[in-house]
Amino acid sequence: MKRLAAAVLAAVLAAAGAQNPAPEKPPSPAPADRHVPFNYVGKNGMVVAAHPLAAEAGLAMLQAGGNAVDAAVAAALALNAAEPFASGLGGGGFMVIYLARNKKTTVISFREKAPAAATPSMFADKGEAAEEWKSERGTAVGVPGMPAGWDLALRRYGTKTLAQAAPRAIEIAEKGFPIGATFSAIDKDEYEKVLRNAGEATCYLNQGVPYEPGDIFRNPDLAKTLRRLGEFGIDDFYKGSIAAKIVAAVRAKGGIMTLDDLAAYAAQEVEPLHGTYKGYEILTAPPPATGGLHVIQMLDVLENWPIRAWGPESPAYIHHAAEALRFLFADHSRYMADPDSRPLPLDRLLSKEYARRIAAKVPDGRIAGEYPFSVFDESKDKRENTTHLAVADKEGNIVALTQSINDFFGSGIVPEGTGFLLNDHMRDFDTDPQSPNAPAPGRRPVSSMGPLIMTKEGRPFLALGSPGGLRIFPTLAQIIVNIVDFGMDLDEAIEAPRFFASSGNGKARPLVMETRIPGSVRGDLEKLGHSIALKEDYDKYFGGAQGLLFQWDKGIILGGADSRRDGAGAGY
Repeated sequence: MKRLAAAVLAAVLAAAGAQNPAPEKPPSPAPADRHVPFNYVGKNGMVVAAHPLAAEAGLAMLQAGGNAVDAAVAAALALNAAEPFASGLGGGGFMVIYLARNKKTTVISFREKAPAAATPSMFADKGEAAEEWKSERGTAVGVPGMPAGWDLALRRYGTKTLAQAAPRAIEIAEKGFPIGATFSAIDKDEYEKVLRNAGEATCYLNQGVPYEPGDIFRNPDLAKTLRRLGEFGIDDFYKGSIAAKIVAAVRAKGGIMTLDDLAAYAAQEVEPLHGTYKGYEILTAPPPATGGLHVIQMLDVLENWPIRAWGPESPAYIHHAAEALRFLFADHSRYMADPDSRPLPLDRLLSKEYARRIAAKVPDGRIAGEYPFSVFDESKDKRENTTHLAVADKEGNIVALTQSINDFFGSGIVPEGTGFLLNDHMRDFDTDPQSPNAPAPGRRPVSSMGPLIMTKEGRPFLALGSPGGLRIFPTLAQIIVNIVDFGMDLDEAIEAPRFFASSGNGKARPLVMETRIPGSVRGDLEKLGHSIALKEDYDKYFGGAQGLLFQWDKGIILGGADSRRDGAGAGY
């Protein structure tokens, strides 16, 4: 776990039998209390990830001469072995890459796609069983993009191959490691799904029952799969023996995926979205990723209020931010879609004038109560659970990578002999056939992921991202505000109490917050009309953010890793 990162890292490496090059300077020991804000520090490079083994794998790649892209893929592969319930080969994601040599930022998009046989009514036709077909049956599985995304990033911007990035992940999968409380708790929560779809003999159960903390988790089938990818390349995943196993597993559970669907898949390189906040530039993944877009929108709205004077846990700040979120969620439901299938009014949604219009709708002394979506003249527009990690190398290259299989343990389906879980990202489509985010052949479902890089005066300032579904963009916006407006350091900003609000059908949903927000503040918010729902002090409902903060005047990189998951950093 994060606050025991030094001890945990030593234990898991010993269990795995790994032989690692010693860093130039040993990482600073984390405090015993895992919730005490603690920044990892590096001078030549830094990796933060949702598990200590993944951070170590990325650091080892940097020390072996790899760049930030190489290290990000090595860490991502290690997460498939060490945190398989959140991401892996059977999923997809987005990678934001900053290239120091020419100060260029680009995005690799490897979001899953719907099979060619998908139809807008494919879930609506299932009636009351729609949710099951969207989450645990073969129809829940989108065509995976993960291997294609990693491969494209390495070929264009890395210095290593997929085979060279995989050895540490193979070692972790093969030799095993003692799992922590997070893995155990999630395994117990998802036990029935895993048992139904992966079977009693799966490695994701310990002789048919959930793992307990300290049990050794091994995944030899995943090690074999990663070796095959290293030997034969991603063609084996999309056109060869692995592809055949994926299709067989999906169709055995009632799915519609074909070999042609896998063979047709390709990752994309796209231009980032741009935004600004109080002198900082924000660069993030564009739709179908919507997390970064909504971060920009949220910050644009917050610029209209004196939030610095209000303070981080004040009723005024939380009230105004919650109301802004509710208006933004109304527009999310109305407009967000795969831009390849429907033009999006991005220029309008990202304009500062539009943000002022939203801010003007928020009353000071009460909730608005009604949250209609905004109406644009669309004819004027011509533009067409999860995990996060961040890496910086000694050359100044940076990667912010968010990847996912959606729900914990995804669909629960494991292709025979492969060791990896298949996603349930078809669940991200709307059931309503008339929705702009309804299923369709080859369409990508809207994603809440939002990896981002912030710069100031042309230099990197912050790399940030988080899992958490719809809570991703409110989490990222709150962390940025904590740093820029409230003067917190990186990990203090990540560990600070969080809140979340949304709307549905034009009405307010409860304001959800961690219990660390004082009762007096909650009482004041209830007087304004907010219905309050409480979560635990540090609740994984709010994701598990990872970030890098660049302190150029001191010549160091700070790493922050969320204690709501097993986050850890490793720098040198």
